[in-house]
Amino acid sequence: MILLAVLTVALWGMQPTGAEVVDLFIYCSEFFYKGKPPGGFDQNAKQICQKTRTSSYYFATLYSTAHRIPLYSAYTFSFACNNQDGRKSGNWFIEPQLSQDEDPSFSTLAYMKSYSSRDSDNIKVKQAIDEDYKHTGYDRGHLNPNSFQCNNGREATFTLTNCVPMDACFNRVHWKEWEAAVVGILREQDPTGTAYLVTGAVPSPNNKIPRQGIFDNPGERDFNRVSVPTHIWTGVCYIHPVDPEESFSFGFIGVNVPHGSIQVKTIEDLTNHLSSRYASNNLKIFEDDCTFPNNKRKSERVVKRLHNTVQQPMGKRLTMTPEVMNTWQTSLSLSDDEGTRYPAKRVKITDIKVDFIYDSVQSWLRGMEIMKLTAGLACILSTPFAGPVRELRRKRQTSQGLVCRIAPEVLDGCATSCLFNDAARDYYCSTGSMTARCSPTYSDLAVDGQRCKKDHTCGHHGWYEYYWCNTDSSWQYCSPPLPLGKTNSGKFCSSKRNCAKYGYSYFWCDLDDGSWDYCTR
Repeated sequence: MILLAVLTVALWGMQPTGAEVVDLFIYCSEFFYKGKPPGGFDQNAKQICQKTRTSSYYFATLYSTAHRIPLYSAYTFSFACNNQDGRKSGNWFIEPQLSQDEDPSFSTLAYMKSYSSRDSDNIKVKQAIDEDYKHTGYDRGHLNPNSFQCNNGREATFTLTNCVPMDACFNRVHWKEWEAAVVGILREQDPTGTAYLVTGAVPSPNNKIPRQGIFDNPGERDFNRVSVPTHIWTGVCYIHPVDPEESFSFGFIGVNVPHGSIQVKTIEDLTNHLSSRYASNNLKIFEDDCTFPNNKRKSERVVKRLHNTVQQPMGKRLTMTPEVMNTWQTSLSLSDDEGTRYPAKRVKITDIKVDFIYDSVQSWLRGMEIMKLTAGLACILSTPFAGPVRELRRKRQTSQGLVCRIAPEVLDGCATSCLFNDAARDYYCSTGSMTARCSPTYSDLAVDGQRCKKDHTCGHHGWYEYYWCNTDSSWQYCSPPLPLGKTNSGKFCSSKRNCAKYGYSYFWCDLDDGSWDYCTR
């Protein structure tokens, strides 16, 4: 049974604030969207409701005593805070009642306390101590940022149960930039709304921070205790008080290393991504993924904004082949070069070719959906899938894979990207007033292998029921970019001619053995 206790801490000046280690999060359910905490995480972790001695709660934390780090902290954004710079430093405190099994006297301590070396053997069993972080190169990285809170709430974040080992560069530069971007977006919203946030860490059981501090027992120096997260992530769910169309959600996740990449995602994508990281089949960040089926325009605008203003600029840390790097550096060096008699005025990139090679239709489809959502670009199919990826490595020149090229998404009458709807088994977008069927910009190939004209890619042109395009000789049916269908006998359709009507009244597809069969969408 999970420990039930009451904990407090002296943080704000010398005024005690506290935390409850509870058996259920119902005592601080106001920090969860629809009152429901994230699910699918370690069931043995301790549930903590952070509060002051006046019983005002500030956030909720799920703490892993096995890894000695929090798995997540859930909190709401304080719109009333005018100064969001945050406190630069402060005293860090521990939760004595997390260790009451090791020392029963801790159960009588109604407040959190500074770490004392005489308590070391008892405290360090189930939680991190301040010395775990000293001289290691890792920051005590807040999950609930102190800059998102006010007054006592800000001070309450300075507990070691709310921080994880973050690479200093990642924490102070990259993650800080994303936190600032979140603040900027939330500041633009109606302050009478509620912004629910969950920030978490993916622990690595095989990577722990080495203790490099000075100890009474030198033998403790190499005793690694605190797990270093592989990834840090945040989910945001803003609920407008009146207008549902102004509600939105998004998430982002970063690799906890120097110059670690951080990517914006939908809550659904972030949840799916974290499910594999936590090895959980029922992981949930927000109830219903904090989605708004009737109107996703606001969420998509926010995702694209973060992609364009934060993710892309940070993506300048790219690598190039030697040939491309030489061309790039030469073009820069000859631009406005005072040593050149006739310098170029500036560098202007007029074209760029990028090919993505996927090993299957399914992986290409998922990659294209993410690209459309975040950047408004499509990865147009230009070479059909023709073999396993191992053949691709040996015979690169034969394009034994599915190759697509990046191009702008061209849509008629859509205010959002044209994305696949799993329930309807087709593509839909928002027109601004309603959700409507749409035709994605996805392929240059017809079913007979001819190339579609560049201004007429495969789609529902004229809102026909079938997918088609114009080629140099005539119009041709083309295969819709849906997940591969199955025939009535249970076989998968060929990626070259997926399940569709193709001019008939029934659904059918080609099989890899050259035969055809009826299928279901």
